[in-house]
Amino acid sequence: MTTLPDGVALAFGRSDGRKLYGQDPVAYAVGRPPYPQRVYEVLRDRCHLSDGTRVLEIGPGTGLVTQQLLSRGAAVTGVEPNATLAAFLLRALPDTDLEVEVASFEDARLPDRGFDVAVAATSFHWVDPRVGPHKLRRALRAGGWIALWWMLFEDPTVLDTFDRAIQTVLGPSQSIVDPGPSALQVETEARSATLREAGFVDVRSEIVRSVHTFDGTGIRALYATMAVVLRRLEPDQARVLDALQALVERDFDNLITRTFVTTLYTAQAPT
Repeated sequence: MTTLPDGVALAFGRSDGRKLYGQDPVAYAVGRPPYPQRVYEVLRDRCHLSDGTRVLEIGPGTGLVTQQLLSRGAAVTGVEPNATLAAFLLRALPDTDLEVEVASFEDARLPDRGFDVAVAATSFHWVDPRVGPHKLRRALRAGGWIALWWMLFEDPTVLDTFDRAIQTVLGPSQSIVDPGPSALQVETEARSATLREAGFVDVRSEIVRSVHTFDGTGIRALYATMAVVLRRLEPDQARVLDALQALVERDFDNLITRTFVTTLYTAQAPT
């Protein structure tokens, strides 16, 4: 059983999950919201992302973060296990500073100390935790940086009206975590400890909240990218998405405002 950041306990393993998001790359690219600017500020100010930085990106998907890295002058090597997503990415971002290896991170052939920065945006949960952090440390030059982050499409400390309403469509227990003031803190401590155990130093975590507004079409596009919908058979996917869109249009005057939570972890490879 695997628990994803969008709150779904899935009865399939990593190999199945890696295939899930390649069903419709165009829809995925349209539906996923941008990450907060604070993430890129931290990459610049703490991880020293700048022109010429050699970046390793784990699970670039359709390039939501990749395009931001390239626009800041980085040379990006992406490791993407889904061949459909990798092909989409290379078509969408035909840049000489982008290379993509189609492989799981565990199987990817990476040079030791070949990168200045390694990033993973809502993707590192698909990597074997017994392998991933140690392999990241080997791939980074001495003094290099990692930045791992996850966006949660709700605030797990607050159960709002929309959270309750979507249970009529998706069923109960579709929240990311049980609401409570300690939910985020427990998670940050556990992830930080894993990085320290792998030998990283100066481990820090930060919680960033961002506000996003959606109409019914926008909610449909967002949920079309989530495992809670994608794991269903195709006719049921359409039924659920129709119901979510109608819910927003009917019960929320076609406009909802949501607070998303991004948890960001940064750490340095020892010098």
